[in-house]
Amino acid sequence: MQTGQGSPMAQLPGGVAAQEIVLEGEMNYGEIQIQDRTGQQQQFSLEAAPTEGATDVEAVPTPPAVLEVISDRQEYNEQTQVVTAMGNVIVRFQEAVLSADQLQINLNSKLAIAKGDVALRRGQQILRGEQFTYFFVQNRGQIQQAEGEISQTTLNQDLGVRPTRFGVSSNPAVLLNERLLLNQPATGVMGEDGISFVLGSGRDIGTRNIDTQNNTINRVRFQAESVEFVGDRWEAKNISITNDPFSPPELQLVADTATYQKVDEFNDELVTTKTRLVIDNNVSLPVFPRTFRFGESEGIFSQVSFGYDDEERGGLFLQRRFSLYRSAQGRWTVTPQYLLQKAWFPDTILAETEDDDAGEILAPGLFAVSSKFDYRFNPRVSFAARGSLENLKLDNFKDKLELNFRLEQQLGNLDNPFRLSQEFNYRDRLFNGSLGFQRVQRSLGIVLRSPRYILGDSGFAVDFQTSVQNIEADTDRPELLEPGVGQDQVNLTRYQGSFNLDHRFPLWNGEPLPPTRFEGLRYSPRPIVPYVSLVTGLQGVAGVYSNGDRQNSLRGKIGIEGQFGRFAGNSFDYTGFNLSYTNSVLSDELSPFLFDRAVDQRTLEFGLTQQLYGPFRVGFQTAINLDREEAISTDYFLEYSRRTHGVLLRYNPVLEIGSVNITINSFNWNGSTDPFTNEEIRPVNDGVTP
Repeated sequence: MQTGQGSPMAQLPGGVAAQEIVLEGEMNYGEIQIQDRTGQQQQFSLEAAPTEGATDVEAVPTPPAVLEVISDRQEYNEQTQVVTAMGNVIVRFQEAVLSADQLQINLNSKLAIAKGDVALRRGQQILRGEQFTYFFVQNRGQIQQAEGEISQTTLNQDLGVRPTRFGVSSNPAVLLNERLLLNQPATGVMGEDGISFVLGSGRDIGTRNIDTQNNTINRVRFQAESVEFVGDRWEAKNISITNDPFSPPELQLVADTATYQKVDEFNDELVTTKTRLVIDNNVSLPVFPRTFRFGESEGIFSQVSFGYDDEERGGLFLQRRFSLYRSAQGRWTVTPQYLLQKAWFPDTILAETEDDDAGEILAPGLFAVSSKFDYRFNPRVSFAARGSLENLKLDNFKDKLELNFRLEQQLGNLDNPFRLSQEFNYRDRLFNGSLGFQRVQRSLGIVLRSPRYILGDSGFAVDFQTSVQNIEADTDRPELLEPGVGQDQVNLTRYQGSFNLDHRFPLWNGEPLPPTRFEGLRYSPRPIVPYVSLVTGLQGVAGVYSNGDRQNSLRGKIGIEGQFGRFAGNSFDYTGFNLSYTNSVLSDELSPFLFDRAVDQRTLEFGLTQQLYGPFRVGFQTAINLDREEAISTDYFLEYSRRTHGVLLRYNPVLEIGSVNITINSFNWNGSTDPFTNEEIRPVNDGVTP
């Protein structure tokens, strides 16, 4: 037995490669190789003796694996058949690394016990504890006083701001505080998008200014009294789970028991009992459901969620998403909806519609459904379908159904491709600035969308879009209507091309605070960077219709936006603002349709958001048509923002939007939060539908 000194190990020593943590059940260990740091080695066999009555059936032999152990010193007791390694113990097995102060292996029982600052790491997953017990034969083990991290980075993390658009009508879903956070200079610490739950999102606007993944919690850490695992399944007792990288956590999920296991190749599942959501160790709320899946968009609050659509759903409705099909290539979900306000509070419905089922409880007119299907044939070709039925009454079925189909092929470089798509839309609902919501009865055509190009070192970016579509939509020109037809819809073919050129000039950048719990990350999921930027953009659109009409426009935008303060002080430590002016030159002719008519020639957009006290911010943003002197869209919002979670109250009197947005942020130290968005309604920018 050699003598030496061993120091406690809180982390793996330098030079040891971190691997992943899952222990595969098929691994067969035949030998243990122990080496001290002087280079002396010993080998011990773990092979079991042949059993009596063994058959002669040939089987494909599996080469036994070698368990590698490195330590400061080691000893072997021949009587007890116990191998002991002491001091800075490192164990390599199944592409994982275990470190401890001491390791004992019983060669007879195939039992290993590691003690003292035990750390087991594989990839981004970590388990730590005071004692680790592992049975090689059953691939079963237990960790006492366990703590660790679970990482689920199953999707790509790139977040890219799209080209500058024009006016709030480009995306009134993205509030000022979210826009400033997305546009601020990059930092090394970022809160990744988390779980978002919206209550009452009336007539949501749905294009995204960023590309982002589904809302998921991708990294959590936990502490437990004990963790037992068999293969890649583990069970914990008295467990606390948090998305907060700091301690004590401001938000944690506490449960008596938790079971974590792999459901399929896409999702892992966490099942808990007696679950509570604890905020600042003071407020404890029961949580339902108690089954969470990592890798799906469903989260803590989405077992049953709420929505709001006064025009088609009669106001507030209840919904639940079900996944009917999921594979490596695609997914199909169906979301039944119960029209809560229409059933229980019919007198409060704002829309002037008559329905015999209003005020009933289980009538067909009180149920609706929506569905999504996505399938990727290969890295370049994909198909997407969206469908919605505003209620289950079969009369006037064609006036209740909404459908969208898109077959898309990516051309050129897949990192920044052209996108060629064949699209069909039935009863598509679009938002066209001061003309409000417009309905396209049906459209069929081909659209080519270019990648975003950066022009050399100038900082200018450009993209373009061309399309040919046959469209049937509302018009206000009676000469285009067929005689005797009792509807205001006309069918025409539209040929359209557009381009966007934009540049953001940084005028001043400040320095963020360090990413600590009391400084840069006190109230924000990422450190706030003070800045002021000059925003410019140019958009050109040319459209020709089969009846001979044309609509051409050239629109320019100039504005300033920025934020002061770092949102870390007790009060008035954050002010965000934006101010922009847009002017367009139109041809003498306008579109025969209403949904793509360019009517907002001169617009002014401005907004302000201000910290009041602690995590509370209040603000507004608006866009005004200067020719008509009327608001296009105005949002008022009150926000409660914390590092790990937030609540946003929003009201838009122009678009009749009222919502409560609850967000739980995730921390992978890159990415950003996901803005308030919805895909059901798309905006129109000078006649162009993105």
